[in-house]
Amino acid sequence: MARDKEFIPEEKIAKALDVFWEKGYNATSMQDLVDAMQINRSSLYNSFGDKHNLFLECLRTYGYLAAQDYESVLKLKDLTPLQTMERIIDVYVTGTIYDCKCCMGMKSSFELAGDDEEVRRIIKQTSDRTIGLFTDLLSRAKEQGEIAHDKNPSVLAHIIFNGFCGWKQSFIQFKDADLIKEMAAYTKKHLRN
Repeated sequence: MARDKEFIPEEKIAKALDVFWEKGYNATSMQDLVDAMQINRSSLYNSFGDKHNLFLECLRTYGYLAAQDYESVLKLKDLTPLQTMERIIDVYVTGTIYDCKCCMGMKSSFELAGDDEEVRRIIKQTSDRTIGLFTDLLSRAKEQGEIAHDKNPSVLAHIIFNGFCGWKQSFIQFKDADLIKEMAAYTKKHLRN
């Protein structure tokens, strides 16, 4: 008879995610994961396979959580598409200033995505989802006359998405919340001009 798992996998993935997010893939040892997840090695291997498979699951989870942050803004009523996009920018600015961790997607892109097709695919799926959301909002804003007709919603979506990564990097380096807020304000102003 198969023995039931003595833990909830999602809780263990959340703990592993924190370790990978803080240390990166290469600097995380199996012992780090065993300690953080509070399971023995055999349970880790039996439940998640190897370190790489666990990392991929954590990266998928991270992407899902990041998308939820943006999509939660869509539930706010009485906002125009452009106001919704501006609120998403505000959500990101708040997260950047008050969550000192580097973006796990960005960190993983630099550390692994150049050589690891699975990592690149997961990061691209997450990025595509976010950029698609931004493009949709900006397309609707253009249709409603909130942004100029000569602006390309897809290009703007990519600029904002990539700007987010730069803002996070800038805050990690300079610890200047006012600078991040100014960059966000400039971006919002540019959308309206």
